Amino acid sequence: MDSAPVFRVLRGDPEDTELAALVAVFTALASAAPSPAAPARSAWSPLAAPTWRTSTLR
Repeated sequence: MDSAPVFRVLRGDPEDTELAALVAVFTALASAAPSPAAPARSAWSPLAAPTWRTSTLR
């Protein structure tokens, strides 16, 4: 986990409840974001389906 702050208060003196509400909003936004799609696997990948290895000369 990063030790760098995600946000900081530049002015004022917020109460603990105000900061907790802000953290809750950021957490809700982060969890609502769609997860990135996995890249398509190349046909040359060793994990691809082994159909190209099938030979008619068996």
